[in-house]
Amino acid sequence: MSKINKELNKGILNSLIGKYSLYLLQITSLSILARLFTPEDFGTLAALQVLILFFQLLATSGLAPAIIHQEIITIDQRNGIFTATLIIGISLSVLFIYLTPLLANWLNLTHVSLLTYVLALNVLFSAIAMLPLASLQKDTQFIIIGKAEIFAEIIALIVCILLYFFGFGVVALAVKLLITPVGRFVFYYRFSVLTELGQAKFGTKISSIVPLFAVAKFQLGFNILNFFSRNLDTLLVAKYFGVTTVGFYEKTYQLMRYPLQLFTFAINPALQPVLTRYKSQPDMIFTAYYQLAYKLGVLGILTATIMFWYAGDIIFILFGSQWLAASELLKILALSIPVQMVLSSTGGLYQAMGATKQMFYCGVFSSIVNVSAIMFGVYTGEMTVLCTSLVVAFIINYFQCFYVLHHSVFKIKKIKHFIVLSFLVLLCLVNLLFTSSNDMPHESFNYLTSFYNIANIVLPLMLIAASAFIFHMKRKVKS
Repeated sequence: MSKINKELNKGILNSLIGKYSLYLLQITSLSILARLFTPEDFGTLAALQVLILFFQLLATSGLAPAIIHQEIITIDQRNGIFTATLIIGISLSVLFIYLTPLLANWLNLTHVSLLTYVLALNVLFSAIAMLPLASLQKDTQFIIIGKAEIFAEIIALIVCILLYFFGFGVVALAVKLLITPVGRFVFYYRFSVLTELGQAKFGTKISSIVPLFAVAKFQLGFNILNFFSRNLDTLLVAKYFGVTTVGFYEKTYQLMRYPLQLFTFAINPALQPVLTRYKSQPDMIFTAYYQLAYKLGVLGILTATIMFWYAGDIIFILFGSQWLAASELLKILALSIPVQMVLSSTGGLYQAMGATKQMFYCGVFSSIVNVSAIMFGVYTGEMTVLCTSLVVAFIINYFQCFYVLHHSVFKIKKIKHFIVLSFLVLLCLVNLLFTSSNDMPHESFNYLTSFYNIANIVLPLMLIAASAFIFHMKRKVKS
């Protein structure tokens, strides 16, 4: 095994341990809250959360990848950057307070004044957490990051449940969104003292943040375009279909993205720090990445197939019977999982090669495609059409993204790896040739049957995967 593969596998393993622990806790948290709050509660917060996510995006400004990419950062520069993030966070929090009532009025949402002030603090703490988090990521301290996120999630969940029983309603959900970034900042900041960059203090050299924008500007542009193309659907569904429908849609989309979080988002933090060390050897990075992409493609197919055939059972187990209306949407969106898993992993590749400009252009293209798909779905007035349009958009974006990687970033004309990968990620579309035999009336679902249905397919797959892993390890020992 090459040195880059060893370092990549080590970084990915550490990232997976931390992220998987967090995702298990988040799924448990979501299952509990979905039984306490209504689809309308989640829909109201989902609509406002689009604005929160946008301001969080502006607050970090793509600076974390720029810090990781930077080889040397002095103490004065570090402290100046930290102070700059505080100023950015305060400014954006004030702007958030001003703009949220306008968005709420456009979406016909009422009683959101208290939510506005609670969520504004979310923006502030997300901003100042950027530098401590980047310092941990730069040193590949993913276990520590995982611990910080788990502690913050547990505290937020406990407070949310307590506030719910005290009668705070949807405000309890908003407070959870506030406590999570506050808790993460406290833990990131505490543990950042162990990193090479060190624990940041307030400094006067605020201009130190300016050079980082040379790397971050295209990253920021890409993130903004990607944000609107991925979140416009939530706003338009809330506007034209109502907050209850957006509650179902948001939960469906969130459930579809969990496999991405488990397999792709969990390893992404490890990609850039490790691959950046080999940026002068693009052929080595290219080969190492495709070995990873094949694995993601296979995992995506298995996950998509399970979610397609057992969408109702999965939703019933995780969220309860009041969410079963979302199962048809989940079946459609599940078909995009393999494509999205591979596509989402390319960000670290672009960043490692310093190709944020090309990534930005990809973002422009994908934004146009995604927005067109969303507008078409909203125009038809059918949620199933909207979801189908998004699946097609993701497939188009996949082909365009890898064309740019081959042609402009690596300048490699060989497409053998790409053909094999494309076959893998599109294989799950075969599910469409069959009619699901698992469609049942909502009142027919029960936990015993649902667990049996899922275990019937998951356990054999786990057995096959374990056997393949043991066989691989034996071959590795012999060699």
